[in-house]
Amino acid sequence: MTTEPRHEGTLPRSSPVTALVLLVLGTACALWLPAAGPASATTAVPPGRTGPVRCELSAYVSDLYDIDPAKGRFSARLWLWTICPDKSADPLPKVSYANADDPNASEPNIIEQDGQVLDQVRVQSSFRQRWDVRNFPFDRHRIEIVLTAPEDTNHFRFTVNNADAQTNPDIRPQGWHLTGFRLVSAVKHYTTTYGDHSLKNGSTYDQVHIRIDLERSAPTVFWKLTIPLYLAVLIAVSTFLVSSHREELETTARLEGIHNRLGVLGGGLFVVVLNMQQANDVITSSTGLTLIDRLHLTTLAFLLLAVAGTVLAWSWTSRGGSPTRAEHMGHRGAWCGLAAYVVACGALVLQAAWR
Repeated sequence: MTTEPRHEGTLPRSSPVTALVLLVLGTACALWLPAAGPASATTAVPPGRTGPVRCELSAYVSDLYDIDPAKGRFSARLWLWTICPDKSADPLPKVSYANADDPNASEPNIIEQDGQVLDQVRVQSSFRQRWDVRNFPFDRHRIEIVLTAPEDTNHFRFTVNNADAQTNPDIRPQGWHLTGFRLVSAVKHYTTTYGDHSLKNGSTYDQVHIRIDLERSAPTVFWKLTIPLYLAVLIAVSTFLVSSHREELETTARLEGIHNRLGVLGGGLFVVVLNMQQANDVITSSTGLTLIDRLHLTTLAFLLLAVAGTVLAWSWTSRGGSPTRAEHMGHRGAWCGLAAYVVACGALVLQAAWR
């Protein structure tokens, strides 16, 4: 009788190997799962927003008027708009205008587009500005409208968009024309924290400078202020060129002519001083002498030298000197003085025009 082999004996012989394999796999799983678990949990959480919120800012200047360097003011009307990730980040309702006198802003026009928030406002105000008019009427200026963010740079930053920033091509401020326009980012540091105890060593805020470059285009004012100077110089020169070579004239008559010349020169000095006061009312500068001031001072120097020459001629003649020689020296001095005056004034004007 044939006996079939028993299969039950085979399983018991292989069970230690199977147990060993299971033990190794179980140990590997026990060591791997704790390390993999936290990493999987971390990647499953969406990343949060880090760093300051950023909003894009641009501008359109629709009007520029009441430009008054004497008072340190100009007025402007402009549109501002920002594009922010959400409405709560919109800075326009709380933005400050650092150099505005009394800004008047319209109600915000909020539009949601492409998952972002667009806010548009119209602003009108008078703005304070420091002016350097030393090169009048060849002066060029860069005026600014300064916007300061409502939160410090740890929480908010501006991003300027110059590609979309423009000025109205119909802007024609009286006596000026625009030569440039752009938006520039900057930061302003304050030594105070404004009560925010989380800040250290003061606070820093983002700013945007809306810069407008201007050039004066009213040369007629320059001629109105300087023509009296040139007339005074020409009259002074003419008093030296009047000849009195007639030998029959007595010394007293020649001295009387010199006295009359002093009277004309004194009148010229009075005209120049009076014109200088009127020019100061038109052009006010706190940064130094203007071109108009330098031209007035040059004219005063010329007239004072003419007075000095006249006094020397009077002294020479009264002491018995040759009147003919005195007149000859006066003619030569007048022409040389006029040439020096023209060169000096021309150099001052060219320096101001090319600076």
